[in-house]
Amino acid sequence: MNKMAIFVEGYTELVFVDRMVGEIANRNAVLIEWRQVRGGTTTRRTSRQIKAAGPRAGQEHFILLYDCGGDDAVKSRMVQEYASLAVAGYSSIVCVRDVYPKFSHAEIPRLEASLPLYVRTRPIVVEFVLSIMEVEAWFLAEHSHFARIDPAISLTAIRSSLRFDPERNDMQLRLAPAADLDDCYALAGKRYVKGNAQATVDAIDYAEVYAGLALRFPYLGKLCRAIDDFLKRN
Repeated sequence: MNKMAIFVEGYTELVFVDRMVGEIANRNAVLIEWRQVRGGTTTRRTSRQIKAAGPRAGQEHFILLYDCGGDDAVKSRMVQEYASLAVAGYSSIVCVRDVYPKFSHAEIPRLEASLPLYVRTRPIVVEFVLSIMEVEAWFLAEHSHFARIDPAISLTAIRSSLRFDPERNDMQLRLAPAADLDDCYALAGKRYVKGNAQATVDAIDYAEVYAGLALRFPYLGKLCRAIDDFLKRN
């Protein structure tokens, strides 16, 4: 069985990556398990399964998603788990984290340079993916989902009331995309709350994410390719 581990910062990224894997996999057999890891610095470290994958017999692909509980925890959790994942025969590891709020746009090169430091590359190469500035920048850019949340959230209303354009502007340049997404939803009397993004994740057009946005946003493209390459292995 091919096995892949993906470390993300929180629940929003967990449900998004889970859904994206399913959409990319299409008819390919893939099992996904969720684990939540907390503590380990000043409190006792805990790791618990929060979604079971189901029976593994006869399945070709298995993906373990880790909810790490914060941006800075993504790399450290991966480092803690690396040896056991290698022993268990995992072939791929991906770490996904936001840039905001700890780092600014100007500090992205420094963050990029720091991520691979002191990380083992054998037997598993670790790939790092940055959502700039937050994963919600990708949600904003997939602007067709607004109408599926509520028809009142139109591009015309966003341009007029909020003075930015998810269709034409680069959403990676927004300082706080989650707050922008909440402002967009507020046009229809709704809220976007980071960590409670299931409705948004369900409304996203994943064909557009995979075939369109992945070409515009290099790190999103890197994530899509990593999943795609993994699913093509026999």
